[in-house]
Amino acid sequence: MSRFISDKIIPYTGIESFHFGMSIDKIRECLKEEKIHFNQSEDSHKGCTPDIPWTFIGINDSITLCFVKGILFEIVLENEFAGKLPNGIGVGMDMEEVARLDSTLQYNDDDEDFISRNGYWIGDDIETNKVASITVYVLEAEDQEEFFKYNWIDKYK
Repeated sequence: MSRFISDKIIPYTGIESFHFGMSIDKIRECLKEEKIHFNQSEDSHKGCTPDIPWTFIGINDSITLCFVKGILFEIVLENEFAGKLPNGIGVGMDMEEVARLDSTLQYNDDDEDFISRNGYWIGDDIETNKVASITVYVLEAEDQEEFFKYNWIDKYK
């Protein structure tokens, strides 16, 4: 287990150890210094407009860091991740309790997850009725049309 597995989750910012806007090089260096094993992969996004590849770094099958043009823009937390959102929601929590803690959650039919106006998405496990994943992202991701123009990256360089 890495020391990052219990980080606080901070919507629109990241988690305690990794903040949106950090470069992939800086994060890879940090992971190597800490001797934390990670996997790196890429999705070419061929056929998308524009077709800019995304890079992913996976840590302990619990943290996935997502990059575009080498800039961290999204973090997916799942499996053994033990950190919590400011409202106390965490991976593995019962969805009924989650609904009590965040009344802004709305189901998204397209992605089959729940969207919070508080800056995160929740994926649920329909068999167990528990939180399977929590995704936090840059504020710009809320405007999908503008997000995929990637102009927002300039503010992080």
